[in-house]
Order: sequence, then C-alpha cells, then structure tokens
Amino acid sequence: MASADYIPTGRTSLVKKGSIALQVQTEYANRPSPRLTTTVLNSGQVVHKIERQLDQPISSIEEKNLMETTIRKQHSEVIKIIQASKQQTSVVPDPPKPEPEIKSVSEPPVVETPSMHLTTAERLENLPGRPRVFYLDNKGNFRGADVSKEFRKTFSFVFKNLAELINIFAEVPGVGLSREQGVYEVERNVLYLVSSGTEMYFVYIERPNVSVNYEQVIKAALKG
Repeated sequence: MASADYIPTGRTSLVKKGSIALQVQTEYANRPSPRLTTTVLNSGQVVHKIERQLDQPISSIEEKNLMETTIRKQHSEVIKIIQASKQQTSVVPDPPKPEPEIKSVSEPPVVETPSMHLTTAERLENLPGRPRVFYLDNKGNFRGADVSKEFRKTFSFVFKNLAELINIFAEVPGVGLSREQGVYEVERNVLYLVSSGTEMYFVYIERPNVSVNYEQVIKAALKG
C-alpha cells in the first residue's frame, strides 16, 4: 500500500478561553518530513504550535492505529493546558490597542454583495475548481441514497471510515445534535470535510487550482 493510505485521522476542537474561541488542530504529515503537529489558532492566526519530528513515516496499519492514539492523547493534553491556564495571554496574543475614534458627518452606506445572500452550501458550490458538494447530517447520513452510492463509489476508503471521520468535529451540548465548526483536509486540494455546526459537507474539488489555498477559502465560506 502507498504511504498515503496510512495517514491517520487528525483532530480539530474549538476551545473557549474567556471571550476568545481558540481552534486546536492536531494532525500527522509525512512531507516534507514525518511529524506530528498541534496548532492553536485565534481567528485563523497561529498563536502556538507544537511540532514533533518523527524518525520515519508510517508504513503499516498497526503504526497508523498507534499514531491515532498518540494524536488523540496530544490533542487532549493541549486542550487541558489551555483550559487550565488562568491568563489568556499565555495562549493568545495581546489584543490590539483601540484605534482613535474618528467622527464623521455621515456613515457610508453598506454595499451589499451577492455572497451576502448565499447559504453556506451555495458558497461552497461557488469555490474555484468545479467543486462537487455532498450533503450530510451531523450523524453522517447522506441526503439521498443516490448521493451516498455516488460518494461510496468514488471514495470507498473514506466511506468505510466515515463514522470515525465525522467525529473529528466533536459534538456540542445543546438542543439537537450540533458539532464544532471547522474544515478537515482529507486529501490535499481534492477532498475536504466541512462542518458548519448544524450540518456537514464533503467538498470534492474536481479541477483543483494549485494557486488556491482551499482550506482558507472554505473557512471563509463558512464565515459568510
């Protein structure tokens, strides 16, 4: 089997620290060198990164399973450190100083753009590279048997591990089943798992543009 078949499932969590929501991502990569990385982000900006260099890339299912256990453990430990920290400044940068207030005679009118009226799904369908969007509920059920069959045929390996994959986005307590928002890159520049909180999508880029950072544009589509 190719080394790409042994990529373990990463973890993504949203951690509230005071009034700030931090995104924690832990993932394995074998290029340019094997490594395990946990990244803490604040509004898309990296505020802390823990990177462990590995001796060699994963080369078996057993090593893949072991690495997934290590990923979960490291991810959990970082979240505990953030939650135990008493000062926000230990994990996030100082807030910017307020700009001096500038008074004006009249406020400029708000210019509406077409994207302001699009749903999240519609914004995902308008990404560059002829995206194909597959809709799921938060339990991992596809909308329609035909859609499920099409996805299973195209991405059989992903479909077999669907239950574990959707749990990358943890459930959020409350009314109904909600999950953390976020984007997980299943296959670089090709397939992404997206959670809006209330529903999920697989975004398949049929003709990827190498100059586009798809993870960033998908995150922008989530924010609207």
